[in-house]
Amino acid sequence: MAFPDPKELAERIISGDEKVASKVISMLENGEDIAFEVISEIYPGTGGAFRIGVTGPPGAGKSTIIDRIATFYGRGGKKIGVIAIDPTSIKSKGAFFGDRLRLKNAEKIDGIFIRSMAHRGFSGGISKAALGAECVLEALGKEIIIVESVGVGQTELSISFISDIVITVLTPDFGDEIQLMKAGLLDIGDVIVMNKMDLMNAEDKVKDVEGYLKSIRREQPLPVIRTIARTGEGIERLFEVIEECRGKKKEGGREKLRSLIFALAKEELSHEIERIMERDSRIDELLQRVEKRKIDPYSMARSVVQLLLEDGKMEEERWRRRE
Repeated sequence: MAFPDPKELAERIISGDEKVASKVISMLENGEDIAFEVISEIYPGTGGAFRIGVTGPPGAGKSTIIDRIATFYGRGGKKIGVIAIDPTSIKSKGAFFGDRLRLKNAEKIDGIFIRSMAHRGFSGGISKAALGAECVLEALGKEIIIVESVGVGQTELSISFISDIVITVLTPDFGDEIQLMKAGLLDIGDVIVMNKMDLMNAEDKVKDVEGYLKSIRREQPLPVIRTIARTGEGIERLFEVIEECRGKKKEGGREKLRSLIFALAKEELSHEIERIMERDSRIDELLQRVEKRKIDPYSMARSVVQLLLEDGKMEEERWRRRE
């Protein structure tokens, strides 16, 4: 069988071939070089889609809200792409949920492409391949792309790097103000949604969130939108705020890009260090020296970095991508 040509795959995606798009996204998840070559082909034509990130703790109702948003825009004639980042299955290494059961309404609408992706340990609550998947979906013709983070608390920062707007979803049972500060979710959200407003003391919790937001963003506090996503209550107001954001050019693009590249570079370096730790014969010698207390762990860590620099394979190869 002939080896796939990146340019041909890119052309088929641009022509609207969803099967090829799905295949390339799978290849991105598996870290296959050819998939990243496809991204190089399609990247110059991207940048026009509106990207919505949705984050929040597990069980907050993120998927239900995404279903509402995708359905709203889908019925309005927009072409939508949804990337749901799920926890990774220990056995299969795939998405733990890996299905569309949580987007029951959106999946019935033509023009909506839904894809579950495994988290695979990438920092920041998003999949390593999420950025590439966004590019694929945009090349496929999607005008609005929604990314649902895995929901892991204060490590969610990276979702803001690949989104034009971040919606943070909370529920009244989030706990006290200290837990809010620990979670760090309010620091990255452009819009805060207090979902499940039918729970006890919900309004008091909204006031707690509003008070906290004023303390960290005195000049321009974030809007807190009250919803019961299950019934649709309050969702129209969320649509209004999203549209307001969609009509504005967001500031800080260069800094966001810098942060994204930094996160990706750290991931690449992490894999390179892992490779050295697994395969370099010099590691055992260093470990023995640490065990015998001849060198300390910090010194060994610096030595590992030095081995990476001396190895030079990152210069020889074109951006290694290995899961």
